[in-house]
Amino acid sequence: MKKFIHNTIQSQKVFYRYFRKKGLKRFLKENVLESTGSNETKAKSIALGVFIGLSPFWGLHSFLAVTLSVYFKLNKLLTFMSAQVTFPPLIPLIIFLSMMAGGPFVSNTTSLENQSFDFEFIKNNLTQYIIGSFILSVGCAVILGFLSYFILERFNPQSKNDVKKT
Repeated sequence: MKKFIHNTIQSQKVFYRYFRKKGLKRFLKENVLESTGSNETKAKSIALGVFIGLSPFWGLHSFLAVTLSVYFKLNKLLTFMSAQVTFPPLIPLIIFLSMMAGGPFVSNTTSLENQSFDFEFIKNNLTQYIIGSFILSVGCAVILGFLSYFILERFNPQSKNDVKKT
């Protein structure tokens, strides 16, 4: 298990080094706009990555992103990149939004004001977090999938014609 965790952390480090080296503009141009595949496939890859990144499968995001993108024949790099949405500064916000989204679906909703986030709090509210996490991940995946499709259609409309010619 230690080796699996170590490999997951190493894969994220490699991705961040690669991303920092290229810069955002060059990275998006080379790996999103100029990558092979239709805009629909790229948008599905981004949506799958966001879904996996916001899901409660902590520690398995990289593995699931690559595995499912191969299974569904999507763009592996885009799926992996969009699954990295859970970097440390955003984790408290993601947990908070998951708890808020899961609140209406659980009988005993917890107020998050003046709470100490200890093991007892997690044990009592795990169901609310898991339900909310799936709701948040599905909602964000659908929204960002459609948004990325429309953005790709606007900035890269010729890729649809390239796919039809081959």
